[in-house]
Amino acid sequence: MTDLSPIVQVFDEAAEAYDNVGVEFFRPIAAELVRAVAPQPGEHVLDAGCGTGAVLAPVAEAVGPSGYVTGIDLAPGMVARSRATTTGLDQVVVELGDAQDPAYPAGSFDLITSGLVLFFLPDPPAALTAYRKLLKPQGRLGFSCFAQQDPRYAQALKIMARFADAPPERRYHPMFDSAESLREAVLAAGYAAVEVREAEVGSAFNDAAHLYEWIGSHAGRQLVDLIPVERRSSPSRRSPPS
Repeated sequence: MTDLSPIVQVFDEAAEAYDNVGVEFFRPIAAELVRAVAPQPGEHVLDAGCGTGAVLAPVAEAVGPSGYVTGIDLAPGMVARSRATTTGLDQVVVELGDAQDPAYPAGSFDLITSGLVLFFLPDPPAALTAYRKLLKPQGRLGFSCFAQQDPRYAQALKIMARFADAPPERRYHPMFDSAESLREAVLAAGYAAVEVREAEVGSAFNDAAHLYEWIGSHAGRQLVDLIPVERRSSPSRRSPPS
């Protein structure tokens, strides 16, 4: 899909395996986000960058049939899986849409959620401003991002990068450097108040091959795809998604 940006194409290709390889990671983080924003029955909600529905589904359950939830994502594969996740929830619409600048009228939503998405966007501060305009008076925004990661994960990525041709380099926007920089960015976008919460999520892997498979099931696929086939696992072992 040459019309997709590289990161969107990575997620589109990973959609089938995303959050679907037997590792609890995205859903616990989504549950913490939903708990923090506390969606109420009857509210209108936008889930920006809905992925496969980890945030979208529990939000839809919370707002109930009197509410309305719109999920958007630029990756067609993610949209398809999210629609399947929310089948039977009449209050949900999932469609292709840009989390950087959602195309909806001002004041459309009581709540906007965005789970592990903002740091992938070209201009996160501009997205915060766009979301504020979409919110009703007294509306609220809830988003999640990474804090400190297990150093063993970074070590695993470094080892994998040794086998890759020109491993990708990605520098997140400085607003994600600390809790304080997050607060400053949100306030600068025009929000009245900010609350930053931290939650610890642990994930278990059967073995190194399982970790390798999981890395290839999300944004880490960008690195996996750069490892030539001849440098990957032997046929007798679990292979990364292709």
